[in-house]
Amino acid sequence: MTDAAVRWRIGRAWRELRRGASAIRVKDAFYSIGEESLDMALADALSVICQQGPMRMGELAEALHITPASTTRAVACLADKGYVQRTKSAEDQRSIVVSSTESGRAAYQIIADRLRYGIDRILGEFSPSEQQQLADLLERFLHAIDDFVLECGQSPNDPTIIRE
Repeated sequence: MTDAAVRWRIGRAWRELRRGASAIRVKDAFYSIGEESLDMALADALSVICQQGPMRMGELAEALHITPASTTRAVACLADKGYVQRTKSAEDQRSIVVSSTESGRAAYQIIADRLRYGIDRILGEFSPSEQQQLADLLERFLHAIDDFVLECGQSPNDPTIIRE
């Protein structure tokens, strides 16, 4: 198989993981809480809050690698659902601290249990050595993505990143 064909297969798999029909089914299978389904980004935010405990909005943005504005929107959605609460920081009244509610912790537990079961079930298709290899390759892939993004700078339209 040619390098171009392999790259095409990887690109197609990446797209399918992010946006394909299976991604929608995965979202429903892992992130549905009762009649509603959490957006994956909201589930990520809820997970960080439940795992790490109360934190300032800036700390949450940093942990999620998202902008403060995106963090504000995510927390507002989670608060509207009753999963988190916002309070003023005792140390700095200008800062907002976000923490999980009992309902949020229950939703997080459902999601965590489903993810654990799902990942175990999915990885059951692979031998232990294949699982190790997959983990190693995915970690290298993520590192390469991080390196590429740093190389790109802040502008996604920077023509200097296109190389022949």
